[in-house]
Amino acid sequence: MDTISDRIISASINEFCILSGLGRTLVYDMINDGRLDSVKIGKRRLILIDSYRRLIERERARRAAPDQDRLPGA
Repeated sequence: MDTISDRIISASINEFCILSGLGRTLVYDMINDGRLDSVKIGKRRLILIDSYRRLIERERARRAAPDQDRLPGA
């Protein structure tokens, strides 16, 4: 089903913080280290929502993957 949240492609920093529950400092850190994609239009910085969806999927996959550092039988 197509909902309005499916059609949103970007959000301002403030909107994204409300949407995600993350703080501004962490959001800016994630933009700076490439975990979140953003664009600047005029003076506004917009987070691309697809990059947030990809971040969530990467985190889910990382947590689901077996721990590669553990020794067998440990």
